[in-house]
Amino acid sequence: MLANAIGTGPSTARGQIVVNERTTVATGNAFAQFVDGRRIEGNRYGMSNAVHMAANLADPDTGAVGSVLASTPNGTETSTLATFNSLTNAVASCIASAANCTSLFRATAPPGGPPPSSVLQAVANIVKYPSYPAGRAVLVDPVFQLSQLAPINQPALTHSPTNWLLFLKFTGGAHSYQDADNLMNGPGNFAIDEQGFVWVNDNAVPEPPDEFACAGRRLLKFTPWGESAPGSPYFGGGLSGAGYGITLDPSGRVWIGNFGFQDPPCNLLPFAVPHDSLPAPHDSVSVFRPDGIPLSGIGGYTAGGISWPQGTVSDRQGNIWIANCGNDSVTKLPGGDPGQAINIPLGPTPEAEHPQMKPFGIAVASDGTVWVADNRSNTVSVLSPQGEVVATLPGTYRGKTVLSHPVGNAADIEGNIWVANSDWLDSPCPTRGDLGAHADPSITLYQKDTRTPYPGSPFTGGGLTLPWGIAVDGDDTVWVFNFGDVPPPGTSNDAPTGISRFCGVSTRQCPKGMKVGDAISPSTGYTSDALARITGGQIDPSGNIWLTNNWKLVANPFKNPFGNAIVVAVGAAGPLKTPLIGSPVPFAKLRR
Repeated sequence: MLANAIGTGPSTARGQIVVNERTTVATGNAFAQFVDGRRIEGNRYGMSNAVHMAANLADPDTGAVGSVLASTPNGTETSTLATFNSLTNAVASCIASAANCTSLFRATAPPGGPPPSSVLQAVANIVKYPSYPAGRAVLVDPVFQLSQLAPINQPALTHSPTNWLLFLKFTGGAHSYQDADNLMNGPGNFAIDEQGFVWVNDNAVPEPPDEFACAGRRLLKFTPWGESAPGSPYFGGGLSGAGYGITLDPSGRVWIGNFGFQDPPCNLLPFAVPHDSLPAPHDSVSVFRPDGIPLSGIGGYTAGGISWPQGTVSDRQGNIWIANCGNDSVTKLPGGDPGQAINIPLGPTPEAEHPQMKPFGIAVASDGTVWVADNRSNTVSVLSPQGEVVATLPGTYRGKTVLSHPVGNAADIEGNIWVANSDWLDSPCPTRGDLGAHADPSITLYQKDTRTPYPGSPFTGGGLTLPWGIAVDGDDTVWVFNFGDVPPPGTSNDAPTGISRFCGVSTRQCPKGMKVGDAISPSTGYTSDALARITGGQIDPSGNIWLTNNWKLVANPFKNPFGNAIVVAVGAAGPLKTPLIGSPVPFAKLRR
């Protein structure tokens, strides 16, 4: 498709050739992480996967709108098609007039950098810098203005967007409505394998919107371009309402933490499916072979004091680490062997079913240390590679609050640790205490060598609204996945949710003049009406960001509050080598 996009068709300014505006925009989206004057080596899968994903946007042979973008659950049900058409209209204006091309190139110059010299580079720059900077002398986004000059592709946007990212929605079929025949209900988090196939855990059994949704018992797999993979979903292995915990080990096995998530009325029902009594078990992990065959038995693996497991990760030696939200401990399975499981208390043994720390997120740094975000106690626990607790980092530092109801955490390329502070969540594992004010969401960066907060932590802005998951991309920039505003009791809130983006420790790929912890995303975040409440997100070898529509914007917690989709922000991030085990590794080897 790249050859088609730049090899034939009418000439535009400065020698750029396009087959048509739709194919150019799709290709620019896919190519966003593979240009900018750099040579790339070693990416076996990224560009191939990117081209397949781009075909969802535009047919590579005809240039027509891709069937995925044109159809349910996308099409006119979200603003993504209109956003895409507006981008194609901006390119069409450039094809019609060299002066418009000059305007497009000027508008899409990277912050502090030179204008692009081709339409393809211009579109790639839009993906890399998708929001028009606030405070510029020209108040109206010039890309939007160009899109209004020749609005030949419809439907198109009628007002300037907060961002130009393209969010594709996938439900496993050509449907949006929730029902018992859906593929998923409450996707919680992702693990992406070497080829870019995406594994997803699932909170609940698919049900209509007004029915109880009991503990999910399926594992999902998607192709790198969003189709349900052959054989998916997979069953068995003791799956039970998996929440946030999912990982791949070095041998390609998939591990899932069985939190036992379900609607509260399910606890009162007598039975679920054969051999599974209710309430759902909350004390195991499941493991599957790369082909989807379960290796764990009907009750999963329970050794090592597993209790309401959340974060579940592998290190590079194949040890599995599980954050036990229900008993303030971590379980280590050396080499992935449940027969050698050990339980590691993080603090005093709590009263049964009354944890005081609530370990939630768990991440492995480049030196093998294991960092645990303690949701209730507002602390971070640090374990040695051998499993000894070497530090418990407090929620205040030099008189300043640095942790507030933390949830997810992630290592950066150098092994520093980022923590998402929800300022609200008290995880129900099993009891829930007072929820926070959700007034001061933030992220905190811990330095690996000193284990102290980076100067300026915690960082705010960028559209943070109850941050849950967090990830670092191949450019060392930080992406935060927001659960969204929580309305006061008795009200509803259907405001769009979004993702937030911050400068990491390496600022080379940040807009010029920005420093560590500065928000790259605008004050709204990168929002889309394709998104619901997000818990987890991961970055693939093509730089696509996979996001969970875990929970409805307006939800009844007793009657299927879950979402039934995953969403992909196409080409938005720096590609990563997958699977993510330990600190992230940029997939592309860049050489000037």
